[in-house]
Amino acid sequence: MPNGSLEDHLFNNTSTLPWKTRLGIMLGAAQGLAYLHEGLEVKVIYRDFKSSNVLLDEGFRPKLSDFGLAREGPTGDHTHVSTTVVGTYGYAAPEYIDTGHLTIQSDVWTFGVVLYEIITGRRTVERNRPTSEQKLLDAAQNVGKLAQSCLKKNAKERPTMSQVVESLKQAIQESQEGINGAKKAAVTSSRTGGRRSN
Repeated sequence: MPNGSLEDHLFNNTSTLPWKTRLGIMLGAAQGLAYLHEGLEVKVIYRDFKSSNVLLDEGFRPKLSDFGLAREGPTGDHTHVSTTVVGTYGYAAPEYIDTGHLTIQSDVWTFGVVLYEIITGRRTVERNRPTSEQKLLDAAQNVGKLAQSCLKKNAKERPTMSQVVESLKQAIQESQEGINGAKKAAVTSSRTGGRRSN
């Protein structure tokens, strides 16, 4: 495609997409997913929506690519499709990872992950960053909620700056606890040879 992928533009230091273009790309991608979920006789679950699979034509119109992991969605009274968990780390929906139950809502989760990438300009997982900064979603969701509370239309519903300070301290503490938990899990994993303990 003439303009490469969305990933090329989000994470390349030499390219900056205007906000309106970013929104237009996400609108087109959302329309593509909606068509797969609702516009066909059979529901299709894309299962691998990510910025590298959103290709951009000469007018920055998005085209979904790489349907290798796509699955036919549930039919009849079924709520999900049971499948082996596959996809890109950091994008798969938590309920899909936990149960192997794939639904069209799994695609909605991955779409939300890419929206966070568009807003922050960071990948969902960045292994070259310090452990506390590797997982975008955890940090972005907490800080995003705080930002939303600061932007309440009704001034009386907004937090005080002392509450903002406490919320940010809590976010930092949770981030640190995440580092400690990851270190502990790594030590446990090395002792058990990478096997999960139940």
